[in-house]
Amino acid sequence: MSSSLATPKEGINFEELPWNLNLPEEHVYIHITTESGEWTKEHYDETKPDEGLIVSSVYQYSEVPLALRPSTTSLNYGTTIWEGLKCYRDASDKPVVFRPDRNYERFVRGAHAMCLPVPSKALFLKGIQMAVQQNSHLIPPKGDGMKLYIRPMLLGSGQQLGLYPSPQFSLLFFVSPTGNYFKDSSGGLNLHLETKRSRAARGGIGNIKAAGNYAVALRPLMDAKQQGFQDNLYLELETYPTMNTGQLEKAVLQEMSAANFFLVLKTGQIVTPSLDRGTILPGVTRESVMAIIHTFSDELRSSMQQSESSFSGDVSILERDVTVGDCNHASEAFCTGTAAELVPIARLATGQDEEEFEVVFPHGTTEAGPVTAKLLSLLRQVMYGELVVEKQWLRDPYDTVDFLA
Repeated sequence: MSSSLATPKEGINFEELPWNLNLPEEHVYIHITTESGEWTKEHYDETKPDEGLIVSSVYQYSEVPLALRPSTTSLNYGTTIWEGLKCYRDASDKPVVFRPDRNYERFVRGAHAMCLPVPSKALFLKGIQMAVQQNSHLIPPKGDGMKLYIRPMLLGSGQQLGLYPSPQFSLLFFVSPTGNYFKDSSGGLNLHLETKRSRAARGGIGNIKAAGNYAVALRPLMDAKQQGFQDNLYLELETYPTMNTGQLEKAVLQEMSAANFFLVLKTGQIVTPSLDRGTILPGVTRESVMAIIHTFSDELRSSMQQSESSFSGDVSILERDVTVGDCNHASEAFCTGTAAELVPIARLATGQDEEEFEVVFPHGTTEAGPVTAKLLSLLRQVMYGELVVEKQWLRDPYDTVDFLA
């Protein structure tokens, strides 16, 4: 496989690709294993950064060297973590990867939580770099929402029955060219306020990107869609005593199935649920949007005035406990994520056999509200390198010194 940058493969309508595993026959992926419980120079020699992973195997996606026998540790005990990143073309048509260092920091926390061997930052970034280079023909042309999605994954791949750390571990990197996660939504999202089932609880693993966090959200998601909603917004259930009706507005909001939640209050303050409870995934896009709000607050002032005519003052961002009742004081709402980027929310409501609640936000029903639209524009300008918040948010996968820094 060549590591030179290819042009986008002809015959693919990248703009129309759904959010899914697309064109797997065109992919290759990276797979390395260890049985020692650590990653060593035998896997990657950091003193030779221009070389690939020494014992790496580059496989066609149709080849499956990962032996998933019935006693595979991750199948029995759920010891799997993963990350989601994107590679796309910037304003100069150069491929860039968005903030991979932040994904690494979250990956480290997940590895510790699941008793998995932590790869060095250089090894993690090298795997991403190789995955991009080996699949460069699938990097879409420049265009909003189009990306080569990259998924690093770490799991217990050894065989055993006892509840112990796995005797073998696999580190994988695979990709898929995709479109926008909520591409088919018309206007803002119609969200279900889930009041009976929990995505994550205090003291659990809701703040790491573990496979189980998505498994527990799947049945509630399918049920919500049967009622005409597009996704769930979860509560901190401990703050909602269901035996006492009328308390729902005091309940604390958490996040969606796979996206973080923001409210644009009529006061000019933009709020998002705090990470302090340890139940919310610290999203990279979430953090980036918060930094953009702080950096470009002056540019957001006119958009806030369009969103709420009585607004006067400064735009600010705050992490805090956000309650259901806060939604009644918001002019806009939106969600963020690697796949979603930034998507407006039109409505939040409970469903069948739940305490009644509904809010239709003044903006977002047919199109993004003024603040949401401006933030998406700023986010994309930052992603394309047209605006800068901090250096090294954009990493060039064909510049090894820059990428592995």
